[in-house]
Amino acid sequence: MTPSLAQLAELVRQAEAKTRARKIEAETRQAAEHFREAEARSRQALERMRNARPASSRALEQADSDEQLLKDLVRKLAQFKSSLSSDADAEQLIATSQAEIERIRKEARTELEAATRELEECRRELRTAVDAYRQLRRELERLQPELVEAFAAEDRLLWDAESHFPGGQLQLLAHEVEAGLNAYPHLAKLEQYARLKVWIGRFRYHQAGPDRESENAEEIQTLAHKVFHQLKWLSRQYEPGYIEAFRQDFSTDWAAYVAEAQDQLVHAMETQRLARARREDEAEEAAAEA
Repeated sequence: MTPSLAQLAELVRQAEAKTRARKIEAETRQAAEHFREAEARSRQALERMRNARPASSRALEQADSDEQLLKDLVRKLAQFKSSLSSDADAEQLIATSQAEIERIRKEARTELEAATRELEECRRELRTAVDAYRQLRRELERLQPELVEAFAAEDRLLWDAESHFPGGQLQLLAHEVEAGLNAYPHLAKLEQYARLKVWIGRFRYHQAGPDRESENAEEIQTLAHKVFHQLKWLSRQYEPGYIEAFRQDFSTDWAAYVAEAQDQLVHAMETQRLARARREDEAEEAAAEA
């Protein structure tokens, strides 16, 4: 390949990369908007379920209690039937009571089924939106790392979104830690510190608000044990700095703690990106002078 042809090929490659980067940026912003909307709908559905479940349970328990009382009253009526002034009135009241009990029971079950169906549909939509955003977000970070900070709010929302799924937040954290183990030693100390602070903060957030809906409590407990020991090992192995969240007697507003740590992580990543860009510029200048 001639030098001019090689230069032309490089120009084409750069143009393709910029076009792809712009396309990915637009797609990521669109996916982020869809993700935010899906998270809001799922949050509303989850709130409806949290209200519907106890209300429906109380209504069903009351219906069962009223039905038992009705049976007892019917038995007593049979014993004292001769003393009734009107059989028709008693029979009408029995039929009306039965109808009211069935109506209450049906309404409670209908509300609970509707809330369950809505939550399942919203969770499916949210999972699709989360996966789409996360995939595009990774590609965007590879092509345009300078845009990391622009999506910081959506990155935080990813953690909140996982709370819509039983055990979701801890599973997401476990995946992130596992995926980041190999890269962690190569990070700058500032980024190591911030990333570990985010991870242990998320872990303590999970501890402070256990997922009561999880049907796999033993499995979640085993996973939590594994994640904590991985984080403790990273802290001891690389000593990025003192992090108070590793102390079990330390407590705080964990949501605010994680948000602060994420801001520190974004700042650390941006600092490293600028440092790399500066080194590349210096290398180019040195090569040009040579």
